[in-house]
Amino acid sequence: MMKSVIIALTCLTLSLGLTACGGKNDEGKQYHWSKAHGVLEDCRGVMNKSEQCQRNSNNQQYLFQIDRY
Repeated sequence: MMKSVIIALTCLTLSLGLTACGGKNDEGKQYHWSKAHGVLEDCRGVMNKSEQCQRNSNNQQYLFQIDRY
Protein backbone atom coordinates (compact mmCIF):
# COMPACT_ATOMS: atom_id res chain seq x y z
CA MET A 1 0.00 0.00 0.00
CA MET A 2 2.70 2.46 0.99
CA LYS A 3 4.71 1.70 -2.14
CA SER A 4 1.77 2.50 -4.44
CA VAL A 5 1.07 5.74 -2.54
CA ILE A 6 4.68 6.82 -2.93
CA ILE A 7 4.62 5.99 -6.65
CA ALA A 8 1.35 7.89 -7.14
CA LEU A 9 2.67 10.95 -5.31
CA THR A 10 5.91 10.83 -7.30
CA CYS A 11 3.98 10.72 -10.57
CA LEU A 12 1.74 13.58 -9.44
CA THR A 13 4.72 15.72 -8.39
CA LEU A 14 6.55 15.03 -11.63
CA SER A 15 3.54 15.83 -13.81
CA LEU A 16 2.81 19.05 -11.89
CA GLY A 17 6.45 20.06 -12.17
CA LEU A 18 6.53 19.49 -15.91
CA THR A 19 3.23 21.29 -16.40
CA ALA A 20 4.22 24.23 -14.23
CA CYS A 21 7.48 24.77 -16.11
CA GLY A 22 5.62 25.71 -19.26
CA GLY A 23 7.45 27.33 -22.11
CA LYS A 24 7.61 30.47 -24.23
CA ASN A 25 3.96 30.00 -25.21
CA ASP A 26 2.97 30.44 -21.56
CA GLU A 27 4.50 33.91 -21.18
CA GLY A 28 1.96 36.42 -19.94
CA LYS A 29 -0.63 33.76 -19.10
CA GLN A 30 -1.86 33.30 -15.56
CA TYR A 31 -2.97 29.88 -14.42
CA HIS A 32 -4.98 28.96 -11.38
CA TRP A 33 -4.90 25.61 -9.63
CA SER A 34 -7.86 23.99 -7.94
CA LYS A 35 -7.63 22.42 -4.52
CA ALA A 36 -6.90 18.70 -4.57
CA HIS A 37 -10.12 16.73 -4.67
CA GLY A 38 -10.84 13.03 -4.72
CA VAL A 39 -12.21 11.33 -7.80
CA LEU A 40 -13.24 7.76 -8.53
CA GLU A 41 -11.67 6.32 -11.66
CA ASP A 42 -12.22 2.97 -13.26
CA CYS A 43 -9.36 0.51 -13.52
CA ARG A 44 -8.84 0.58 -17.27
CA GLY A 45 -5.66 1.84 -18.82
CA VAL A 46 -2.34 2.54 -17.12
CA MET A 47 -3.54 2.08 -13.54
CA ASN A 48 -5.18 -1.34 -14.04
CA LYS A 49 -2.28 -3.07 -12.25
CA SER A 50 -2.43 -0.79 -9.19
CA GLU A 51 -2.87 -2.33 -5.77
CA GLN A 52 -6.20 -0.54 -5.31
CA CYS A 53 -7.60 -2.06 -8.48
CA GLN A 54 -6.33 -5.51 -7.58
CA ARG A 55 -8.04 -5.43 -4.17
CA ASN A 56 -11.34 -3.76 -5.13
CA SER A 57 -14.05 -5.90 -6.63
CA ASN A 58 -15.96 -2.83 -7.87
CA ASN A 59 -13.19 -2.02 -10.39
CA GLN A 60 -12.68 1.54 -9.12
CA GLN A 61 -9.88 3.41 -7.45
CA TYR A 62 -9.79 6.67 -5.52
CA LEU A 63 -7.39 9.28 -6.90
CA PHE A 64 -6.54 12.88 -6.09
CA GLN A 65 -6.99 15.38 -8.91
CA ILE A 66 -5.74 18.96 -9.24
CA ASP A 67 -7.07 21.00 -12.15
CA ARG A 68 -5.36 23.88 -13.94
CA TYR A 69 -7.55 26.54 -15.50
